Amino acid sequence: MTLPRLNQVRTTAVFKQQPEDFQVREQLQVEDEGEGEHQWLWIRKKGANTRFVAERLAQFAGVNPRQVSYSGMKDRNAITWQWYSVQLPGSDLLDWSQLDVPGVSVERIIRRTKKLKLGFHKANHFVIRLRDVVDKAQFEQNWKALCEKGTLNYFGSQRFGHDGQNVSSARQWIAADKPGKISKAKRSLWLSAMRSYLFNHIAAARFQQHGFTPLAGDCVMLQGSQSVFTVQQWDDELLARLASGDIQLTCPMPGEDGPGKVEGQASEFEQQQLAEYSDWIADFAKVRLKASRRPWQLFLHQPQLTWQQADVTIEFALPTGSFATTCINELIDLAVTDNDENSVE
Repeated sequence: MTLPRLNQVRTTAVFKQQPEDFQVREQLQVEDEGEGEHQWLWIRKKGANTRFVAERLAQFAGVNPRQVSYSGMKDRNAITWQWYSVQLPGSDLLDWSQLDVPGVSVERIIRRTKKLKLGFHKANHFVIRLRDVVDKAQFEQNWKALCEKGTLNYFGSQRFGHDGQNVSSARQWIAADKPGKISKAKRSLWLSAMRSYLFNHIAAARFQQHGFTPLAGDCVMLQGSQSVFTVQQWDDELLARLASGDIQLTCPMPGEDGPGKVEGQASEFEQQQLAEYSDWIADFAKVRLKASRRPWQLFLHQPQLTWQQADVTIEFALPTGSFATTCINELIDLAVTDNDENSVE
């Protein structure tokens, strides 16, 4: 799928030449309760993805991997900081300094009464270095536009696997008369890939057909929350809230009945886009996958830019579940760099 970009002209640069070029920290402030069966660990890791580290933590603690939790996925080819929690009822604090995993260090340990839940953190902060930028003026023009207008909240190509294999694998698994048992993680990955593909399809079509014009019957989301409501008709007050970012337009993550409905013109548009994928929607019903809504646009928070000769370092924060590569692809052409593999949620 070729996705339309807001910036039609992009320069090129070297992206992720080394892990130090892509750094991400979860933005999550938690207090040490001093008690509880969950040991929370603030971990810095390099060259190790989230699930790999979770498995090593379980091994070290001598527990089932299901007793290790994290809030979001982080990629291997990067330097990342994130929280984990390990459920250890009746246990004293382990000596986590003895954890011996290359590239992994435990920087803080606290105790809490509850485990860390998926999606608990609200944002990620990125520090990204792009090397050998070919056209500095074009880059700065695109950066200015990105900071002012944001971009479309596409899922990155890494969500779909190599050559989109996650989508095809999911469809084959669901279509089987007696689908084989697969891990919870793989099931989640495959189904997420299917829904992400449909979201990207609808998000792109909406931009191509309607630009940034709101539609009657749109489902909007309150900034900083998952609360949604339907706009029957747009008035001056609602348009002002949309312009200020207090509310955001959404596109569907298809499935069975879920929160948030579109009506009227917005409903007609989405039904038209999903018509050719009716068999996919039926697949979601088979596995009882609930529908949800996702913001259509993506905006940078606290953006900063610093040049070091032909290299540039950019910093910004994004809401949980958004992809930094989606933003970078408005600045440089990632198809040319052939390195769009970072997954951060």
